[in-house]
Amino acid sequence: MTQIPPIPLSPVLSRLPPLHPKSPFDYNLAFGSIALIILTLSAPHTGGWKLFRAGIAAPISISVFGYIILCAEDVYDINHWGVAILMSTFMMRISEFFIFFPPEENCHRLVPKSRLHPTSTSHLETTATTTTAPRQDEKEEQEEQEVLTPEPVPQPFTLSKLYWATSLWFSYRGVGWNTVCPLGGSSRRHPYLRKSTRKSFIKHNIKIYILYYLIDDFFRAIRNIYSAPFFSGLPGSPTYDSLTQIERAINSTAVVVKVWFVLVNSHILWGMTCVIVGGILGWEGEMFTPWGWPPLFGDLHELWRYPGLSTMWSRTWQGYNRRWLYVLGWIGIGENVLGLTHTGISAHPTVPITTTSTSSSSANSLHTSGQTSPSHPIPTSSPRLPTRRMSSKLMIQNLIKSLITFLLSGLNHDVGSLALILKNHPKNQAVYLSDVMRLTPFFVLQPFALAVEALFKTLWRRLKSKSYMKGQEPTWLTFMERIIGFIWTWVWLGYTARYFVEGMAQLGVYRRDGVDREMFLSVWGGLIWGKWWI
Repeated sequence: MTQIPPIPLSPVLSRLPPLHPKSPFDYNLAFGSIALIILTLSAPHTGGWKLFRAGIAAPISISVFGYIILCAEDVYDINHWGVAILMSTFMMRISEFFIFFPPEENCHRLVPKSRLHPTSTSHLETTATTTTAPRQDEKEEQEEQEVLTPEPVPQPFTLSKLYWATSLWFSYRGVGWNTVCPLGGSSRRHPYLRKSTRKSFIKHNIKIYILYYLIDDFFRAIRNIYSAPFFSGLPGSPTYDSLTQIERAINSTAVVVKVWFVLVNSHILWGMTCVIVGGILGWEGEMFTPWGWPPLFGDLHELWRYPGLSTMWSRTWQGYNRRWLYVLGWIGIGENVLGLTHTGISAHPTVPITTTSTSSSSANSLHTSGQTSPSHPIPTSSPRLPTRRMSSKLMIQNLIKSLITFLLSGLNHDVGSLALILKNHPKNQAVYLSDVMRLTPFFVLQPFALAVEALFKTLWRRLKSKSYMKGQEPTWLTFMERIIGFIWTWVWLGYTARYFVEGMAQLGVYRRDGVDREMFLSVWGGLIWGKWWI
């Protein structure tokens, strides 16, 4: 299943220009392209501007980001890998916005109704409705419940449209937009509510940043001291199969923690910076207030309450790439190209507005596309949606679309692998496709487990409904369900993680060979191993 044909890439890669250290010119080129994207999004999506987006702005921006991937070298391997993935993500988002799914027709911000209709009662109100008592982690959310409504797309060539475009581009998870990815309960608690103060947000994030830094520092010492040979990326280094089960668990955790901290590190620092700037300049909105920067990852408590790979991948893991993976993979390739049945309404870009009055014209007047998405608009809840009974045919089609989506995710990560190979691979050795696609097998395996999990849940719920009413299951049964689901989630992830962990190690993402490597202070390295600088 994971064997990749030995297709040689050297004839193509040898034609690329040699890498050069990143220079001010490269940074100016990248940020200039982002400025071009935002300014282009500030223009109207009409006539010649559509052609300009697809025919001029998109090729220029994609070429610039491709140039950064293939030609600009970062001194740190993990940064080199991560920047390449980010540039690839930018290229996908440009394809979404400028070519396939124009944001004026598919995206809109969700704002308090009072901003648009300060005295009237709108039929677009979206209020939380529950049939059972609220969970403890939802009480704060319900206390500050506020009606949100789609914001009209601002007029082109205005400061409002410029801010709209800036927020659209930098809101990778869509917080404050109809495209927001599913967010866990920890995202809807203080200090991430609309009523939360900037001071409480900053204090909280400083505390968790220190804690997260100490966690990362411990596993950095693991990678650079305890398991240094495995992570060296050098020929003859220990293979994953040669490790004991304990060593595999330790090294796998060290890899996951590093990926987690790199993302959390930038998220927290950028969030605090934007919130502070917003406070100084008096700016509001999702980019400059605490509610726009909820935790990047869900917590283990939520994964315990709702165990399973579906929760892990849809709500607990960060959702930076979810939007473009969904619209380009699930919808674009799966539904539009292959003609598979539309499913997954929660993130579809063409779901009509839900109205509760007989007049639909006023609904469409709020937004030029007349479209909204019922995905979670914090801090309120989504309306009740129509559901489709899941048949065997739909399950197979969802599996196909999941395979497409996870394959795109794997290829996106292996863009970073390609960048590292261009940097570190010996020039006299041939490069094959299998050398580049080190990480993709991990992603391709996930849909099969998700399909098995979905089938098991369907059968189990059907069986359980014969003995218990929904919501009236005994405590012991709920506990056993959580135990089994929790074990299943981590056993599967631990088993399939070998492809990602070994791939990252062999690529040399974490190598510290002592040549031109800056040393950093390590608290745990010093306290446990006596090495304060690693």
